[in-house]
Amino acid sequence: MNKKKISIIVGVAIVALIGVFAATKLGNKENEGEKGETIKIIHTAGETEVPKNPEKVVVLDYASLDIMDSLDIKGLVGLPKKNLPTYLSEYKEEKYTDLGGLKEFSLEVINEIKPNLIIIEGRQADYYEELSAIAPTIQLGTDTTKYLESLESNVNIIGQIFGKEDAATSKLKELNKRVEEVGKKVKEQGFNALATIITDGSMSVYGAGSRFSIIFEKFGFVPTDENIEVSKHGQNITYEYLLAKNPNYLFVVDKSAGTSGSEDYSAAKEVIENELVKTTDTYKNGNIVYLNAQAWYVGGAGLQAADLIIEDMEGITK
Repeated sequence: MNKKKISIIVGVAIVALIGVFAATKLGNKENEGEKGETIKIIHTAGETEVPKNPEKVVVLDYASLDIMDSLDIKGLVGLPKKNLPTYLSEYKEEKYTDLGGLKEFSLEVINEIKPNLIIIEGRQADYYEELSAIAPTIQLGTDTTKYLESLESNVNIIGQIFGKEDAATSKLKELNKRVEEVGKKVKEQGFNALATIITDGSMSVYGAGSRFSIIFEKFGFVPTDENIEVSKHGQNITYEYLLAKNPNYLFVVDKSAGTSGSEDYSAAKEVIENELVKTTDTYKNGNIVYLNAQAWYVGGAGLQAADLIIEDMEGITK
């Protein structure tokens, strides 16, 4: 091979190597850019720049965990496992760090995990600044008086952070359609209702504008009692009250079952269904409905919790 041919071959090889080096360098920069991409999130506690597709996420809100699970989002590293709803039981596995409870969680353990993102709700609001010092923190959670609005906001925010906007929109559309169908059927029948929570043997009733407002504002039930005091813990009632009001439907949430992860509502049933209540048309018509306590009391505005809530109402209109 003559010197001229050798020079040409060497020259081509050098150019090729330079090209490969340049492409590799550019590719590395592009990857760095993707990893460093952030998005500004407006949430209950303010505005926060958070990473897109964070790889290590601590979640102190079961509604947000529910949404991440429903949208097939990976990256969870830690959560409070106490009172975890059964429909999220897979997250009790040891590969997820247990942070304690929704109110009694470990800041020290969260700091050791070194997450890229922390998601909280109202129960942890007082710790927002401390958590923000560890990692970008957003506060979502649930406004129980505006359940569907909270659901839509939570799902859309999480969808944006993890690039799941299309799936988020699709799931919300389907749930809203089901709510509208139930509401239409209930309004056609003109049903009225009372909503109660049973706590350690006592009964509290809730009306429109309460944590059960979705029953009246979205599912179409007319409040049996328009004068119920709006209160976080409801209005205490007696058996005589239930006899006098005699609602078409009486919805019951067993708080103890909800917080313990049980689906056994026999304790609430023993409280509600005494001899006096058994004389009501509500009881005689089989219209005392024990709601999914985990979804209604603990789950918050998540996709799976919403599905269970809607199922409770669909069971009435079938």
